[in-house]
Amino acid sequence: MTESILKNARIPRSLSPFPQGESVLVDCDIRIQDGLITAVDPAGSGHASETASVNDLQGRIVMPGFLDAHVHIDKAFTWDRAPNVRGEFWDAIELLSKDKENWTAEDLYRRGTFALRCAEAHGSVALRTHVDTGLDWGEVSHDAMQTLRQEWAGRIDLQTVSLCGIESYLEPAGRRIAEWTLKHPNALLGGMPQMNPDLDKQLRYFFDLAAEMGVGVDLHVDENGNAEAECLRHIAQIVLEKEFPHPVTCGHVCSLAVQDAERAASTIDLVREAGVQIISLPLCNLYLQGRPTETGHRGTPRWRGVTLLHELHDAGVTTACASDNVRDAFYAWGDFDMFEVFTQSIRIAHLDTKPAAACAMVTSGPAAIMGLSQYGKIAVGMDARMVAFAAKSFNELLSRPNQTRELIGYHSDASSVPAYDEL
Repeated sequence: MTESILKNARIPRSLSPFPQGESVLVDCDIRIQDGLITAVDPAGSGHASETASVNDLQGRIVMPGFLDAHVHIDKAFTWDRAPNVRGEFWDAIELLSKDKENWTAEDLYRRGTFALRCAEAHGSVALRTHVDTGLDWGEVSHDAMQTLRQEWAGRIDLQTVSLCGIESYLEPAGRRIAEWTLKHPNALLGGMPQMNPDLDKQLRYFFDLAAEMGVGVDLHVDENGNAEAECLRHIAQIVLEKEFPHPVTCGHVCSLAVQDAERAASTIDLVREAGVQIISLPLCNLYLQGRPTETGHRGTPRWRGVTLLHELHDAGVTTACASDNVRDAFYAWGDFDMFEVFTQSIRIAHLDTKPAAACAMVTSGPAAIMGLSQYGKIAVGMDARMVAFAAKSFNELLSRPNQTRELIGYHSDASSVPAYDEL
């Protein structure tokens, strides 16, 4: 194929092959052939061949394709038929449990296709979706995700994770849940542990099962503002105790932010030592956390729901931010747009003081968590799908989040988001 060159692209230094320096962004020329990056040189240092296709970006910011490491495709776009008018967590669980009667293979495929079209049109190249897995609906859901995985191969890498109460694996149905999940490729075991007297027993069985089946795990953890919720700490301790050999990811971990500083720091130390990876879901947790109180308060929330992203990053823990739910009872809005997640996470978590880390949390961070080494950076040998923005500085990028973006190297059908009428 003909070589193409992106001239004068301004890329995050932390996602480039250049040594670290004072500037967050660096100007470069990027050479592309056969869908891969073949060279990244300082801007103006090379010469284009006569046959090369040249696109002069004139200093516009370019990011590698985004990765959304924690979503719920099976629930997406159900808000209109199951709205959560009070915006409360347990209401969302009840509403979507009732809506599962609508989760036929056709319904899951239709909404899932729409979700992936949105994600690609916004610049994503990979998603990891949690799939509600119970005896009455789990197999159909996983099969629908497998159909999407096959149809979207080469456009979006789709990974799946089982989602159920962690105690379910101890029940007779537990092995069937695991088998349904793992009969398809690119799958992990997951679940939602809750603080209870049998938590360690449940976690030990779960990790033994995952070790037996040779897979990593991805768990929903401490999605609340209760300082006594310490499932994360228990998980890290058991990972160390068992020397669990596969990747471990924990999403949410909201309660870490309301714990005593010394206790939180010691938990982060355990997380780092155990190699546990953390995914924060700032938009969804901002939406759900802080609504109800024991006095029935329905007014202004008292906290943001976001975990200790700064402290986790500073400790060397691999971190990412992701979409979580989209237009369902857990989160009323969203569009599988990782640039929105990027800009809003910076504002919610004050990541403006860590621009390099913020860039990594939607690119190289989730790539590492998902085990997709070909994504997340702009370097030789990496996937050449990139997103070019109109902005030339981070301030411009964050100040106008609805600015035009140019998809480079994506499928021709990814040029625009689908209309809601198609749902």
